[in-house]
Amino acid sequence: MTRLRRLLVVLLGPLWVRTFRDPVRDGHLRLDRLSLSERQLTRFGLVLLGLLLVSVLFSDQWRTGALLQLSGTDNELSFLPRAALPVTLIGLALSWGLLGWGALGSSPLVRVVVAGLALTTGSAFTISGADVGSAWVLSHGSAVVRVGLYGVAAALLLSAVLDPLLRSRPRAERAVTIGLRAAVLVALALQYGTLLWANVESERQGRPLLVPGLVDASIGQLDGYLLPLVYVAAVAVIDFALDVSASLTEPARLLRRRWLLAVLVGLLVVKLVLQVVLEADRWRATLTYQPVAFWRTVICVVALGAVAALVTRFPASDDYQLAKERTMYGASLALAAPVLLGMVAVGLSLFMVGQLHSDLGSRIDDAIPYAWLGGEGLALGGGLAVLAGVILMRRHPGAYGDEFGSALIVVGAWFLMIFVPAAMGLELGFDHPTVDLVVTVGVLLALLVRWRSLTRPNLIALATLVVFSWLVTSRGDYLSFAGGLAGLPGIVVVVFGVVLTLASGSAFAAESSRRLPAGARPLLFVGYLLLSVVILHWLEITHEEGQDASSLVGFYAIGLPMAAWLAARRIVPREPDSAAVRRWPTSTIPSTTSTSYAETETSGSSRH
Repeated sequence: MTRLRRLLVVLLGPLWVRTFRDPVRDGHLRLDRLSLSERQLTRFGLVLLGLLLVSVLFSDQWRTGALLQLSGTDNELSFLPRAALPVTLIGLALSWGLLGWGALGSSPLVRVVVAGLALTTGSAFTISGADVGSAWVLSHGSAVVRVGLYGVAAALLLSAVLDPLLRSRPRAERAVTIGLRAAVLVALALQYGTLLWANVESERQGRPLLVPGLVDASIGQLDGYLLPLVYVAAVAVIDFALDVSASLTEPARLLRRRWLLAVLVGLLVVKLVLQVVLEADRWRATLTYQPVAFWRTVICVVALGAVAALVTRFPASDDYQLAKERTMYGASLALAAPVLLGMVAVGLSLFMVGQLHSDLGSRIDDAIPYAWLGGEGLALGGGLAVLAGVILMRRHPGAYGDEFGSALIVVGAWFLMIFVPAAMGLELGFDHPTVDLVVTVGVLLALLVRWRSLTRPNLIALATLVVFSWLVTSRGDYLSFAGGLAGLPGIVVVVFGVVLTLASGSAFAAESSRRLPAGARPLLFVGYLLLSVVILHWLEITHEEGQDASSLVGFYAIGLPMAAWLAARRIVPREPDSAAVRRWPTSTIPSTTSTSYAETETSGSSRH
């Protein structure tokens, strides 16, 4: 029995330690720098966030109750579950409350930006036409909603104006901040509470329900906020795949070299049979009808691997986690920037037309070159990322400079590969299954050429790369399969990615800077997550267009280069940076540089 227990520990222990325990311990969201009121508000947001994520997985259950028809939509059969409206309004109010409180603790520039976003994204709620009926809320509801919307923006702008005057007076600054935070909450209660009250009163009097249509139109305007989170979730699932693949190959460290060779050959044979032999017809069709897409994929993957191998030849360091988070968040924001800019421009147009009776916002929207931003603009951004990465690695070598700089170079180079042809009008195509085939063939060639000189760490790294590539190119199908066994929909991949982001991709929220202090980051981060999940929840329960296309874009544009960088940094055996070893305990060095879990357990068992 003792031997069986030790065997299970060796086989399953790495899966728990490397896939769940260590990532959550190192990258989870921390609230210890928040005040009591900030901590409680953030906890409320996290609880509602968790409930909404669970609700997304069981969205069909909402439609078993009473339904409200959404007026003003293209689809006359678009219905909203009655109970979902108050949940959505509460979620919107709480998310903007977190964003407002976080902005009040940040620099004046952040406060102005959040105030502008609050005005433009809430403009759909201020559209007149709902002031009908004998009840007071039906006659004056739109005016009250405007007061609430303007109140949030006014509090943030007033705080930005007063910041230079109060900077040298801590007590006065604290008192003003408390008052402005209370004003933000009151304004949000007026804005969203009035909408809920108006809907209840309209239903009681038997009048047309206009509030669900207003909320649906507003969320249709806000759905761009969801894109960065979907992109980040795709990268989080890839990072999880790396942890899983490393955990699955960890017990192989106990094997002798010839058995490691046998395991690697077995993996390659299985993959080639499943990928090539059983899919021969598909490959024949691809080479016949889409040869350009096939060879373009081969060239791009080989070039990506070469770039990743070239710029990541430096020792492991403890700054890997922070560099990974900043790269995936920054790349996701850059990829979604054209859509976000369009969303803000449309909101500005609605605001100026509805409140100022001016078409200036529409003219600004028409003047923005969205097509250029989505093509040449992203290609230019990739070039700037490569340049910034090179400068960072040359001026700040070692630790964070190398980690962040190399990630920027890999992602920026991939942006150049995919967006430059698009900007030139070339439709070359891309075949995702070919990515895994190229990696498999590359490992096979390395084994055939250097099988005599490959060491045990090299063989383990190659086996991990084979499994990792398999999991990455499945784009979370293994999660969908596991969720399908429990009756969960395909959206479980996105939900799982969001949970991973919150649980193991939030280390940056504990950092601090002049514009974004550590006390404001958790509020802003949770506020954004909650706002995005509220939008996701609404889209799912109203059966709007899913997030499959956005998730595929994130996997293609950000997931693949991040996978290459992650593999180069964590799969390839590297010695730890001596400076990092002096600064940090051995347990905090990335897993590829520390003693393996299996070897630790074996040595421990032998001592006993």
